[in-house]
Order: sequence, then C-alpha cells, then structure tokens
Amino acid sequence: MAKYDWKQLEKEYILSDYKSVSAFLKNKGVKNNGTTRKYTTGWKEKKRQKEDEKNTKIIEKTIEKESEKEAQQIVDIKSIANDLALNIIQANKELNQHIVRNKTKTKKLTYDLFTSKVATEEIEEKENVDSYISLIDRQGLKQLTSALKDLNDILNNKQDENNGESLADAIQKAYEQKVGDK
Repeated sequence: MAKYDWKQLEKEYILSDYKSVSAFLKNKGVKNNGTTRKYTTGWKEKKRQKEDEKNTKIIEKTIEKESEKEAQQIVDIKSIANDLALNIIQANKELNQHIVRNKTKTKKLTYDLFTSKVATEEIEEKENVDSYISLIDRQGLKQLTSALKDLNDILNNKQDENNGESLADAIQKAYEQKVGDK
C-alpha cells in the first residue's frame, strides 16, 4: 500500500482547476477507496470556500478601483469648477471695461528721379491701446450666466448627497481664497 502526503495533495487540489476530487485523484494515480474517501472528506467544501473568498476579493478590488476613478473625476471637476469660479469673478469685475486698439500705418516712399521708380520704402506702424469704462457688456453677462449654469449642472450631477458642496459654496470658497491671496 502506497503512502501519500494527504496534506500536500489537499493543497494541490484546492489550488488546482479540477472540478471534482475523483478527477484530481485519478490524474495523480491515487486509487479511490474507503481510505482515500476518509482523507479527502471536506476537500470539495474547502475548494468552494477558497473560490468564494477569491470572488469576494475580486469584487472588492473592482469596486475599490471604480470608486477611486469616480473620486478622481469628482476632484478634477471641482478643481475645474474652482478655476472657472475664479475666472468668473475676475470677468465679472471687468464686464464694463473695454479695450480699444488703434493702428496707424504710415508709408514713406522715396523716388529715384532718373528711373522714376521707388528707391526706398519705409513703413511705420503705431498701435495705441486704450481702456475705458462704459456700460456693462450684455453679451459678456449672458456668457457668464451660461457658464455659471453649466458649472452648476456639472457640480449637481457629480455631487455626493452627503458631503458635496454646492455651486455657491465653491464660488464663495474660491472668492475667499482670491481675497486672502491679495
């Protein structure tokens, strides 16, 4: 009668891809008799438990990765929202400022008297940039309002019910940061 290392065989079976204990034992050349059944009792249950643990861990890891990905998206959106809020605050301050650019070109030609052709050509360009305050730009105001609505929609779609911050909170925080930096 051959002696087997039953603990080692059990370990191999649990870690193997075999569906049944009898197929595993047959492959290993172990005869299926009363003694074999005595030593192999519970192997199938242990293998099922190992597979259940493995599947649970796979599900947990998958959920963790998806959660990290969604959390990063929320962080990115909030960062963009804060940047946009700062830009909106700055644009709001500048709604009634207008910039005017004036360009003038002066061309001087010198003629050669003998050939009656242009001998030299000089072009002088001047650009004046002036800023003035006038009425509020309505088109700019509409664009700011639209940007605020879009920002609010994005934040509301990604906002976590328990600990998300509203658009007003994000703008207030960005404004306080901006004022604190000055």
